[in-house]
Amino acid sequence: MYKQTSKSTAVRFRRFCRAKWAAYRSMHREVTIGRLAARVADHSLAKAGTAATLCLALAASQAQAQTLREGETRTLDEVQVTILADTLLGTPEPAAVLTADQIKQHNIHSIASLAALLPGVDVRTRGVGDAQADLSMRGGTFDQTALLLGGIDLTDAQTGHHTLDLPLDLTMVQRAELLSPAQMMARGIVAFCGAVNLVADEEHTNRLRAEASGGSHGTANASLLATRTAGLWSITAAAAYHRSDGYMQNTDYRHGSLFLQASRHSDNDDLHLQLGGQAKQFGGQAFYSTTYPDQFEATRTLVASASDLHRFGALRLETSAYGRLHTDRFELFREGRVAAPAWYTGHNHHLGSLAGLRTRAVVPLPCGELVAGAALRREGIRSNVLGHNDSTLPEPFTKSDWRTSATLFAGWHYADRRWNVQAVGLGQYNSRFGADYGLAADAERVLAGAGATGRPLTLRLSAARTFRLPTFTDLYYQSANQRANPALEAEHSATLDLALRGGTRHTLLSLDLFYRAGRDIIDWCRRASEDIWYSMNHTEVDALGFDAGATLQLPHASIGLSWSFCHVAQDAGEWISGSALDYLRHRAALRAEWRPLPRLALRAGLVYRQREGEWVDADGTVQAYGTALLADAGVEYRLGSTTLFAEGNNLLGAEYRDHGGVPMPGRTVLAGIRVGF
Repeated sequence: MYKQTSKSTAVRFRRFCRAKWAAYRSMHREVTIGRLAARVADHSLAKAGTAATLCLALAASQAQAQTLREGETRTLDEVQVTILADTLLGTPEPAAVLTADQIKQHNIHSIASLAALLPGVDVRTRGVGDAQADLSMRGGTFDQTALLLGGIDLTDAQTGHHTLDLPLDLTMVQRAELLSPAQMMARGIVAFCGAVNLVADEEHTNRLRAEASGGSHGTANASLLATRTAGLWSITAAAAYHRSDGYMQNTDYRHGSLFLQASRHSDNDDLHLQLGGQAKQFGGQAFYSTTYPDQFEATRTLVASASDLHRFGALRLETSAYGRLHTDRFELFREGRVAAPAWYTGHNHHLGSLAGLRTRAVVPLPCGELVAGAALRREGIRSNVLGHNDSTLPEPFTKSDWRTSATLFAGWHYADRRWNVQAVGLGQYNSRFGADYGLAADAERVLAGAGATGRPLTLRLSAARTFRLPTFTDLYYQSANQRANPALEAEHSATLDLALRGGTRHTLLSLDLFYRAGRDIIDWCRRASEDIWYSMNHTEVDALGFDAGATLQLPHASIGLSWSFCHVAQDAGEWISGSALDYLRHRAALRAEWRPLPRLALRAGLVYRQREGEWVDADGTVQAYGTALLADAGVEYRLGSTTLFAEGNNLLGAEYRDHGGVPMPGRTVLAGIRVGF
């Protein structure tokens, strides 16, 4: 229960009942708290469904610790609450979340390394330093996982190889979320296996932060972030540059990025603006072919988006507009390093683009809320390799293709102290592939309360029917031994997830079971008697597995243990599959952090990996990926606003590969300084 004066944005809580609208009504307002029962405060602390609820509960626990006389008022310290609107509208909590504090506990310096920390996510890197990496989930391929930036779908339509080309440096990430297909559909987005959502840091305070580091193989990193607030506005600018000479021949890289973010929060409106650009170039030693190893690639990325959440009383309306441009120049024979043979006609040039609009409304109902919306998305490619012949294009482009998708979706969402339930239906018409649909349902039940210091035991069940459209590479790519199929159709899957979570004051346990049945899977296949690979809707792929995790939090230390397992069963008939069975079967990780002194932190990690699949070396010998045991360690020391850090990776010197032709580096070290004001 609350009451609000007409001349003030202050909200006075006399009883907090955890209704959905209560958190929204408290955002960006002055909150005062009256008499609050201890059992309510304890439950709010344990559940902490949103950051606003958590802050209210913390303030309440402080208030109840002091005895107030009837009618007495006491002012509490100010608490600033900032939450991305997209994560709050008609959607249960993400399947997994990595906060900024949790990210700092790992020795990572790239977006690809961050994504790999999420349960069930497999990041297959070519080289290091985010030169090129493929993002996949739970036995899926790199084209079957979506990537979001602040809730905006920026998945590349040319190929999943470019999905992680983002102008967002790791130093600006506030949190990373793992979203299931069912959770994505409530946003009007279809994700075959799921999605990773990266949320940029949005702190409503003036600040300046700089970081510089250097280490093995001529590696150097530098980043700068500045935030300025003025009234209701908060503007953040970030820049980063990374370079390396490479850990072996032709693995050098250079890339820089700029990112601007502006947000405005008022009583009835939240506005988010994003603009960023990235330029990247890297040597690709045997990245895509062991026959011609001297490869090189240069990419440019530009992204922009605007999102607005407006509240008309209890009705909430969200609107987003976004766009992405991506250029790619691929050299099979790197200029200046090796001479190209006479048959080589030139480099591959691509210009990919996407633009979209999305709107959705959340309407309160007597029981729950109605979520409904529409989306429009246009994807295109200009190339000298992909698409249909187009004589109107400027050089070097000779081919192009475009497609437009119109989507309608609607669902119902209900939440109370015990249940969090949603059901969503989605229909999409694509100008190239026709009509298709998706269905999803998600239900979470609190099995046992948390008490004053623990965490509730919850059981969650979700199911989804999804689909994925072919990429432009699936449709058009041709080479000496590859034949794409322009007549490809969408692939489909049915997914079932069961998740159990709970814990005490110092522990957190989680177990996720999943099963996905894939049909009409797009795969590159060949006959046993041929060397030509064809793209086709042919293969059936079923994935079954689990993600388990346990965390122990002590006063000056923490220990985390996780294990992800996946088994993929494939039926390609008489054909030999080229891609569907390269996946991460086991990933077990142990991580520990110890703070013997307030300013000193020691960190160490151990990861065991078993990758299924085989690859063929330059001599034609078939090799298995096998297993690898990776160890890392780091130290951090704070001196006021300055932090010194050093770390070592692959300390055991393990020999391993994520992609067949690219051996990963051995032992490496990095040291640096971070300053914040």
